[in-house]
Amino acid sequence: MNQRDWSGFSRTALSVAVAIVAAAPVMAQNTTSAIGGRVVGADGKPVAGATVVILHKESGSSNTQTTDADGRYSARGLRVGGPYTITVTKDSDREVSENVYLALAETLGLDVQLGKASTQLETVVTTGSATAAKFNNSTMGSGTQISRAELDAYASIARNLQDYARNDPRLAQTDKERGEISAMGQNSRYNSITIDGVAINDSFGLEANNLPTAKQPISVDAIQSVQVNLSNYDVTQKGYTGANINAVTKSGTNEYKGSVYYVYRNDDMVGKRFDRGNQRYTDFLPFKEDTKGFTLGGPILKDKLFFFVNYEELKSNRAQPEFGPIGSSLTNNSISQAQLDAITKTAKDAYGIDTGTVMGTSQLSVKDYLAKIDWNINDQHRASIRVARTEQSDTNNGAFGGYSATGLQMTSQWWQQKKKIDTIVGQWFADWTPDFSTELKISNRDYNSVPQNNSNLPAIGIRFTGALPDGAPAGSSANTSRFVNFGTEQSRQFNVLDTKTIDGYLGATWVKGDHEIKFGGDIQRNKIYNAFFQNVNGNYTFGCENTWQYSFGSINCNTAPAALVQQAILENFTRGRPSSYQVQVPVAGGTLNDGAAQWTLQQAGLFVQDTWNISKDLNITAGFRVDQLNTDDKPTFNPAAAAPRWSVRWHRRRPIASASNVPPAASVWTIRRPSTAKTCSNRASVSTTRWTAAPATRSRSVAVPACSRERPPPCG
Repeated sequence: MNQRDWSGFSRTALSVAVAIVAAAPVMAQNTTSAIGGRVVGADGKPVAGATVVILHKESGSSNTQTTDADGRYSARGLRVGGPYTITVTKDSDREVSENVYLALAETLGLDVQLGKASTQLETVVTTGSATAAKFNNSTMGSGTQISRAELDAYASIARNLQDYARNDPRLAQTDKERGEISAMGQNSRYNSITIDGVAINDSFGLEANNLPTAKQPISVDAIQSVQVNLSNYDVTQKGYTGANINAVTKSGTNEYKGSVYYVYRNDDMVGKRFDRGNQRYTDFLPFKEDTKGFTLGGPILKDKLFFFVNYEELKSNRAQPEFGPIGSSLTNNSISQAQLDAITKTAKDAYGIDTGTVMGTSQLSVKDYLAKIDWNINDQHRASIRVARTEQSDTNNGAFGGYSATGLQMTSQWWQQKKKIDTIVGQWFADWTPDFSTELKISNRDYNSVPQNNSNLPAIGIRFTGALPDGAPAGSSANTSRFVNFGTEQSRQFNVLDTKTIDGYLGATWVKGDHEIKFGGDIQRNKIYNAFFQNVNGNYTFGCENTWQYSFGSINCNTAPAALVQQAILENFTRGRPSSYQVQVPVAGGTLNDGAAQWTLQQAGLFVQDTWNISKDLNITAGFRVDQLNTDDKPTFNPAAAAPRWSVRWHRRRPIASASNVPPAASVWTIRRPSTAKTCSNRASVSTTRWTAAPATRSRSVAVPACSRERPPPCG
């Protein structure tokens, strides 16, 4: 069911799920574990009023339950892992289960029989077998459990949860360099990655690996357990259609425990590159990459208050361009070092610009901080709070798109992408009665990404055409333009992304006879600021133009020798005579900030689910969930969008003499009336001016403000 309201925007979605499972009930997209079952006597009949004590041995935290008239007990909000000792007593009968381990977001079914003839204590051992987890019949939907022991045993070069999640055969790595994974063939952006219930994936959708930073924001060494969910039908599940990779961080115990670790690799540990142009193998450029960190946890007050901290730092200069000039150790393109030297000298002599070089060294630095406090308030209440910060600085955001078979990018156009992520999450678990428990979770996440440019200049491109320089790779075409770019990269001149996300969750579980009823709600508020404006400093392209006059006369750029073409291009550059120029500026009376995307998205959900325990081997689960998305963002009203529109193009026939001297020798007005269909746009109120040579053309287009919701828009 969809609902639209033009005073804002809202969309409501309803979902109903009914499933029959031969299992105990489970919790999903959660940060805790649970245990439940039945207590029966020697005659197989239910034992009412039996006391069940669930003790986490390492922290001393205890949870006491009393069986109901049907002999059932259920404890939730328990620490993941173990070992646990479960003691069941009724009068003189007593049964103990030792070394019980609990999986993340699942309920262990443990039935106990009292009054057996043997007095030997029963021992239950549950291990983290990946195979058992994949086919665990207590899983609601399909998924995989990965314990801390498995995390320690498996290797991961990237040290991220996505590597470990690939233990599930339904997940495949679709890009090894980026660590991108696909669940059942879906785009990686459809996956959700949560740690302690807080999403750490790229919530804006820019990064192909679905992570906001080069490595995941919280160290793998701080993770206790991981759960991979696919097609999970629990009503608390939301935010993904691919896979949910759900993890929980470690907690302190009654013993002081810690670790120090170091990971290292360099260019001697990687293979050679293959240069297709010259059919040769080349060494990877020298690099060093290391990760160091520590963990420490222990008691503040024994059996009551615990801490856990983690610090990790990654430094690397491994990322590097794939292409280089003729004669370099990288895959060669059709640009010579002599051409680069001439551009650098001309820029310095004519404008005082330092172009940099094309063979710079990248720098990646990531620092992760984490601190967690756990508080055993009493046997019925437990709370925790966790804060974390990730700081990253990455050259060109880890990519070198300006390098190709036809282009090079000088280091003045490089930048350091600065990112910072702060998260805080607090949780409170309460058992109000033996039959009723609640969980409250509140979290906040702030994410900021801003480029720190190596220069504050326009984007400048030198375009080579025609004859190729000596030594150009075989198969290179003289008909293809080759570019050398420097100055400030066109998309980094005004580029800011900032999101602030607040989440709240309140859920309750009520056990009534052979029914376990889960109900509650969640809410999310995501405030977004995104400024993405290209060419606000300007964008110049200098090339060779056939119709222009030069100090040496005229030229045919397609047939002239490479040296003469270069001379013409550099003369245009020196004289400030661009082949084209673009700049994006605010409309009259506005600012660039007016065009930034600033809006808030709110999502609220309500859910209820009933798990009917018909027998030991059969459960029926039915659930209902409703979600509503809402934003009250309203673009400025634009009356022109509702009226017939005309476009005007003004052609100037005279070649450009200089950047500041462009008289209209012959003007031709071309007036076109586009379709009368009404349109609206939510693009920024900006003006884009373009100058193009041969024949020189100036076109000015103004993007008017978008439609207002005060009138029903024609483009909704």
